[in-house]
Parts: sequence; structure tokens; C-alpha cells
Amino acid sequence: MTTTTRGVDQGALTATTFTTVFVLVMDPGEYDLLNGVVGLVCGLILLAYYRPLSAQTPFDAKTSAWAFGAVAGLQVASGVSWLIQLAVNAAVDGGLLDLGEGCRDRSQCLGDKADLPVVIAWAAAAVWLGYQHHRRFPHVPPSA
Repeated sequence: MTTTTRGVDQGALTATTFTTVFVLVMDPGEYDLLNGVVGLVCGLILLAYYRPLSAQTPFDAKTSAWAFGAVAGLQVASGVSWLIQLAVNAAVDGGLLDLGEGCRDRSQCLGDKADLPVVIAWAAAAVWLGYQHHRRFPHVPPSA
């Protein structure tokens, strides 16, 4: 039995997604270089094992493209999260951002401040990569 469907190794998509989500969400506090390394490694795994075929229907083309974009965008967000965290830390230290009076754990509050920019990075990368996938692997109508 194979885990490959229509040229997409679902194991690569699933494993890289769960690994990246686990590192991004379960690691308390600030984003660090490990987040970037995991994003890079998972992105390389995705590139090595993801092989899409031309879709048979327009719906298949769109769903494959957006699924790839969402997963690959997650790796991009993980890869740049530590850089975003550095920028957030600099903004807090420079007085441009306030952690709030109720902040008891500075590291956790700094991580919380970086969450929204990391999500924005994920969304932007997901849309762009999904669009690029759809352009490269469009719906091919059956031959007459």
C-alpha cells in the first residue's frame, strides 16, 4: 500500500505540518532559532517528497494548490518567526511596544506579541505559494 495519492506524498504533507505546528504552538515563550531550523528542515522535506500531478478537475487544482500553500506557508512562518521575535524584542526594548501592566512572564509576553506578525507571515506566504502552485499546476482538461 502506498501513501501517495495523485502524486502527493500525504505523509510528507502531514508530518511536516504536525511537526511545524507542534514546535510553533507547544514551545512556550519567545520564538527562537529552533523554530527557524524546524521550518527549514520541514520545508526541505516538503520539497523533497511533494510531487503534484496535473489536476483532473478545477476543484482538485484549487484545493491542492491551497493545501500546499497553507502547509508551505506554515514552514515559512516557522522559518522567519525568530526574526520576527527579534524585531518585536527590539520594539519593546525601544519603547515602541508595551507588554502591558499585567505581564508576569516577560518571555511569554514577548512571544504573545510576536504571534500576530507570525500569523500574518503565514497567511501572506500561504496565499502567495498557493497562487504559485495553482499557476504552475493548473487544471488540464481531458484530451478529446
